[in-house]
Amino acid sequence: MISKEFYKELEEFIENLPDKKDDVKILNFVVEKLDSIPKEVQKFIANKTGILEISIENTINFYPKFRNKVSDLKEVIICTGMICGQMNGHKIYKELMEMLEVDSNGISKNRKIILLTKRCLGRCKKAPNISIDGEIYSLVNLKNIKKILGL
Repeated sequence: MISKEFYKELEEFIENLPDKKDDVKILNFVVEKLDSIPKEVQKFIANKTGILEISIENTINFYPKFRNKVSDLKEVIICTGMICGQMNGHKIYKELMEMLEVDSNGISKNRKIILLTKRCLGRCKKAPNISIDGEIYSLVNLKNIKKILGL
């Protein structure tokens, strides 16, 4: 249950913003205070700012630092672009899929990791690359990925 004091503080924060529709600043404020972005708070923000709930969701989905505060899933993205794919990106992805026992949505059996692929993470010269909660790791192999993930 979110306290009335939090909502009052959030409302004051929004009122004092030069741009009342600056959803990134508002979501940063929420994460600092609650360490998550509950649906009920998203609705409150939409009501107070006039920003559509779908726009707030889109902002959350765009920024990994917000997305992970909603789902509590650790997001692991394996680059499978041309260079990373040639440097074992596909193999790493398949091995992680098997090891984590991911379902058709990419969610691990223990419900703690979502495993995804992306065509490019922008570090081709340091392939293969992965992103974990928005932080990119280069020159990876399965052994160091397991270490990073604590597996």
